[in-house]
Amino acid sequence: MISPAQTGAAVELRPYRDEFQDAWDRYVRAHPSGTLFHLPQWSRAVARAYGHRPCHLTAWRQRRLAGVLPLFLVKSILAGRVLVSLPYATYGGVLADSQAIAAALAGSAKRLCRRLNANYLELRHRDPSGLDLPAFGHYDTFRKALPDRPEDVLPALPKKARAAARNGLRDLGSNCTAVGPDHLDAIFELYACTLRRLGSPNYRRALIRALRDEYGEDCVCLVVRDGGKPVAGVVSFIFRDEIVAYFSGSLPQGAAKNASNVMYLRLMEYAVGRGLRVFDFNRTRRDNRGPHDFKRHLGFEPEPLHYQAFPGKGGETPDLSPSNGRYALAGKVWRKMPLWFTRLAAGRVSKWIP
Repeated sequence: MISPAQTGAAVELRPYRDEFQDAWDRYVRAHPSGTLFHLPQWSRAVARAYGHRPCHLTAWRQRRLAGVLPLFLVKSILAGRVLVSLPYATYGGVLADSQAIAAALAGSAKRLCRRLNANYLELRHRDPSGLDLPAFGHYDTFRKALPDRPEDVLPALPKKARAAARNGLRDLGSNCTAVGPDHLDAIFELYACTLRRLGSPNYRRALIRALRDEYGEDCVCLVVRDGGKPVAGVVSFIFRDEIVAYFSGSLPQGAAKNASNVMYLRLMEYAVGRGLRVFDFNRTRRDNRGPHDFKRHLGFEPEPLHYQAFPGKGGETPDLSPSNGRYALAGKVWRKMPLWFTRLAAGRVSKWIP
């Protein structure tokens, strides 16, 4: 319990229960820092696809929800037992009515970290949280406002990106893209192929299918085809007035025809057509120069993410990113493995890298 002197009214902290689901959903959608990852849908999909244990926390004031902290306990061979907000998500962390309530939720999470004997607690805040926790991570996010009309998207691109998109439409045809949930499996194959090419494990197909089921019409699957064959694709999610491009992939043969430029042009046009105002290009590691530069090439400027961690019994937060030199050899080996093997093995490996 937080005293009224701290918050203006007594606040009670409670573990999440299923009966809180609707109130949680409304709270996230109304909170200015809420994201699609904070919604109950994301947590349900993660639990369904990976079986991680949810440990969500809530704060209540005068019978009304006043703060939420979605958390999962992840048991990793690489990192040990960790509490993460949120697994397989770009954003997460605390949402609260006040700084005092946010600090109380973070304090409850730290106590839970100790009680569960976890190595560390990880909070993936998009914006500065004001919490007294160590910062970590080397990620930027990329977001920008969309124009008012679909026909204004192409002219708004930087000159080189605009030329690449026009060349792509010329080579692939103006009707080379398609949108619909039936394209999800084709996009997963492109995504898995791309991740193997980069030396990284892909997430499970079950996760992407679960997210499609949970988000329904707010899950957008777009493919680019060359002669009827998918050569690029992206799965995106809509939240309030934003679209977040999340899972994507492409074939090398699509690169010669600027398929990715066409894909994101059409996705932005689609978003504007649905009345959306913001395009979120997701996070990228700063040392991953290819994707980082590509997003800047399309007119997006990087903004640092404000991830924080509380060291439990494990001390420092481990670096599980592919840029860690410890995993360089594993990445080289992964690239040489057959796709059928990496696609299946990645399901196990990605469970350890949330």
